[in-house]
Amino acid sequence: MTLSRLLRICEHRLQALLQKDQLDDQLDQELAFHFDQLVLENIDAGMSPDAARRTARRTLGNFCVIREECRDERRVTWIHDFRQDVLYGLSMMRKHAGLTAIAAIALAFVIGANAAILSVGKALIEFDFPFPNAERLVTLGAHAGPNTQGNGLATIPDYLAWKKLTREFESMGASMPLRQDLAAERAGEVAQRVAGVAVTPSLFQTLNVAPIKGRVFEDEEAPVGGRPSALAVISQRLWQSRFDSDPQILGRQMRLNGQNLTIIGVMPSGFWYPNRDADYWVPLGISVSQLEGSARLFHVTARLKHGSTPEQALADIRAVASQLAHESPKKHRVSDARAVPLKVSWLGWLKQPMVMLAAAAVLGLLIACANVSILLLRRVPARRPEISRRVMMGAGRGRIIRQFLTESVMLAVLGGGMGFPVAWWAIHKLWEIFPPPGQLPVPGIGETGSLLGLTALLSVISGLLFGLMPTWAAVGAANDFRKSNVDESRRTPEPLLLSVQVGLAIALLVPAGLLMNSFVRLMVDDRGFDPRGVLTFQYRIPVLEYAAPSVNYHGLPAMKATPPTMAMQRIYEKVRTLPGVESVAASSVPPVNGVVLPGAVLLVEGRTPPANAAERIASSATYFLVTDNFFPTMRTPIVRGRDFNDDDTASAPWVAIVNETLARHLWPDENPIGKRFTVDAISGERVREVIGVVRDVPLEYVHNKTPKAVAYTLYRQQAEKYEGWNATMFGQMHFFVRGKGDPMVLVPGLRTAIAEMDPNRPAVDFQTMTAFVGKGMRARGLYLSMLGLFALMATVLAAVSIYGVVTFSVSRGVAPRTSLPINARAHAADAAGTALRSVAIGLLLGTVGALVLAQAIESQLWGITATDFMTFAAVTAFLAVVSLAACFIPARKAMRHS
Repeated sequence: MTLSRLLRICEHRLQALLQKDQLDDQLDQELAFHFDQLVLENIDAGMSPDAARRTARRTLGNFCVIREECRDERRVTWIHDFRQDVLYGLSMMRKHAGLTAIAAIALAFVIGANAAILSVGKALIEFDFPFPNAERLVTLGAHAGPNTQGNGLATIPDYLAWKKLTREFESMGASMPLRQDLAAERAGEVAQRVAGVAVTPSLFQTLNVAPIKGRVFEDEEAPVGGRPSALAVISQRLWQSRFDSDPQILGRQMRLNGQNLTIIGVMPSGFWYPNRDADYWVPLGISVSQLEGSARLFHVTARLKHGSTPEQALADIRAVASQLAHESPKKHRVSDARAVPLKVSWLGWLKQPMVMLAAAAVLGLLIACANVSILLLRRVPARRPEISRRVMMGAGRGRIIRQFLTESVMLAVLGGGMGFPVAWWAIHKLWEIFPPPGQLPVPGIGETGSLLGLTALLSVISGLLFGLMPTWAAVGAANDFRKSNVDESRRTPEPLLLSVQVGLAIALLVPAGLLMNSFVRLMVDDRGFDPRGVLTFQYRIPVLEYAAPSVNYHGLPAMKATPPTMAMQRIYEKVRTLPGVESVAASSVPPVNGVVLPGAVLLVEGRTPPANAAERIASSATYFLVTDNFFPTMRTPIVRGRDFNDDDTASAPWVAIVNETLARHLWPDENPIGKRFTVDAISGERVREVIGVVRDVPLEYVHNKTPKAVAYTLYRQQAEKYEGWNATMFGQMHFFVRGKGDPMVLVPGLRTAIAEMDPNRPAVDFQTMTAFVGKGMRARGLYLSMLGLFALMATVLAAVSIYGVVTFSVSRGVAPRTSLPINARAHAADAAGTALRSVAIGLLLGTVGALVLAQAIESQLWGITATDFMTFAAVTAFLAVVSLAACFIPARKAMRHS
């Protein structure tokens, strides 16, 4: 069905719905009765029937005027006017179906996109956590030094001091996420990796939640400085899936990481915290070494007292942090502390990308409105006869304004109706781009009623917005008629609207171009390794089987460990023999996108050991334990020296390989090959000799991060006994298997082979390396696609407007002068020149706006800056060329036919 036919049907249906009301019918009947009586009286007086009717009409006056006066008395004139305006608006839309279609399509996209963004934003603003009085919950954190990354976490000394000294909090709890192996319950089952949380008992009190079965932990079951009780509280999900909703669940045992835990409670359905996928909670053990100082690994949640505000809480915690840092700088190395409402802590990261998309959507809406406004402005001269007739019939300025604004709003409502499916689609895409942490359920996203209301509101606003200029022009035409002064050369607002469109287009195109440039670099840049064709998975040995807490070392908890080197070597050798495997390697943490990157202080031979914290940080590097064949499997080139080989055994001299950044940092202007260093530890380390230098590999794949210094050592070149930091790295390995075809076909064989070696230690997180390193790439691609659509639409609409304005101006000026080609050329050149001046002004103002928006997205860029000259130049040149073409083509066509 064509748009014209659809509008005709709507017009007929609306006419049927908007028939005259009963009072109008009665008024017509009464007027007809009086008219007939006057005619009869005139005939009785001796007049002919025709003369009697003429006299009766003169006596009664104009029926239309009488109807209007009666409606005024009843105060319902606006109903009649609105009815007429709507019917006339539908008739005009049908008559100009092409213009209606173009305007409606342009509006559908931008109204739908804005409605989707507003719907998501509204749901996020109204969302609250499913805890009693959740608005009083805040997260506490601190950071030391200029680097504020991870400032949502705290140390144990920080937590205990805040709990004791702060005054604005009712209660406070700490937690630390865990992922442990749950042993099989019965024959035929396999072990599984499950997410959980180690918590202080006060956390449940802070959240104000209670289990549906059993109880939660008591304070004495998680003593400070002692060993926590072997207890667990489980989720209802785990109770149902793993324990078949056993009514006698309380007191049953579950084996996690080789330790038997007694289940004492089951939490209600839907409860989670602080991880969405948490299935169990265990008491948080606080060791003696942690009391002296620990890494920032703990998530602290607090409940404000009644009447306290987040601002007061922030001042309170900062005052305490400052006091602690002054009294005990080694134990409380804090440069700043923070108290953030729980919702901001979880969803605050969405602010920047959502604001960027919202800005793009608003710019797109303004551009579309300017485009439609120009389309309607071009119709005003053709409607001068209609406007003149309205003025002759007594229409005032208000009546003309209402008519034109009604037509604009109706056009916008049509666009909004077409934009509703766009909004529905965009909401689901937005949730793919910005999924909440842990798939946090946010109710209200995409509710039909709310989305319809937002779409309708945006439609009305858009109609009023783009209808202002045409309405102003129509009022001007009416004034000209009243003054008998029709001025065709009247100055129109079209050049201003062109400047606005071009300026908004460049302000949108430049940030989109920067993000696109960044994305392309991210995709094609040589990253120092090749993830294609590689399968990755994780295997872990429970830390309790090979390590135990030790003393505090330089303010961080140390451990005594017996590295399970042979157990890991057996897994490595087993995987190497599987069919379809081309090469195998493993490392203690993944080479990119690792959640926690272990660091080590390197004591360079011949140099004075670091004497303070600042010097230790300067001497530190990210530290990887790797197996043989790691660099060939990852295809990371060695730029100097050699790779590890079979001669590098545990009894041979210990060796290391460093990346280019570490080589430049520790041995600038020197050959690092042959240099020696020791990894700082309490015991178990030997001097290592640098045998090679490898390319830098970005440790975070989708962020613009400076390359970090990295040291690689062989997994088998470790002491039988070790004491120091990061002892947990000996029992967790990420394997990388390069297959001869699709790497995912290797998964069943790998699972079976590893389960045969130890059914209680599962291999988990099987995925291709491409998917692993590309986490966030699909979301970024969708994000860029939406911005790109806005930018493309802005460019097309700006070009269409420029082309249309020049065509209209030339045709209006050239048509009367077809016999004077010189004047035609001059008029065409003048029209094109006016359009180009508007474009130049728009480019200048838009570039300023683009600079502001570019600064807001600088953190999302890779490999370029927010003021990248080539991107600015390319985008500006592109829009300038499009604008020139839009000016030149109609001007040249007009001059050729003049």
